[in-house]
Amino acid sequence: MKLKPWISPKVEVRLSPTEGKGVFTNQKILSGEVVGVFGGIVTPEKDLPELRKKVSEDKLCLDHAMYIYPGFLLLHDYENGCDPLCFVNHSCDANAQVVNGIVLVAKRNIELGAEVNWNYKETDDIGDWNYEFKCNCGSKNCTGFVRVGPKYRQVIVQTV
Repeated sequence: MKLKPWISPKVEVRLSPTEGKGVFTNQKILSGEVVGVFGGIVTPEKDLPELRKKVSEDKLCLDHAMYIYPGFLLLHDYENGCDPLCFVNHSCDANAQVVNGIVLVAKRNIELGAEVNWNYKETDDIGDWNYEFKCNCGSKNCTGFVRVGPKYRQVIVQTV
């Protein structure tokens, strides 16, 4: 299933000092305001191996995929290209968050010219796929790395 993205006219893609390209405000965005709705192709995670046989890795672009619900991924639109929200970078002290699986909402006011970001761990740490990368967010709360997936989850053992 394909979802068409919606992007606020208050944001634009530019080069980012954090990582490659990023999404920046061209007007102030208020807390609670919708920054955009992610678009792409929804697929069950279990179907990824078969999809990888049909779509080349460079087009599939799994580094832009995100979990929208346990077992379901929203993939980059490998048929029509990436929407601008593909370029929202991670931050350990994010100014936006993903709600309802696909809606990016400001957690606080985001000033004119600021980079919009969200904490990838909040969305992606519900699935079976593991990834790790060095974090460059520069926030005071930076953990240094983003580690997502079962390999990195702490197991909580309950005693009776």
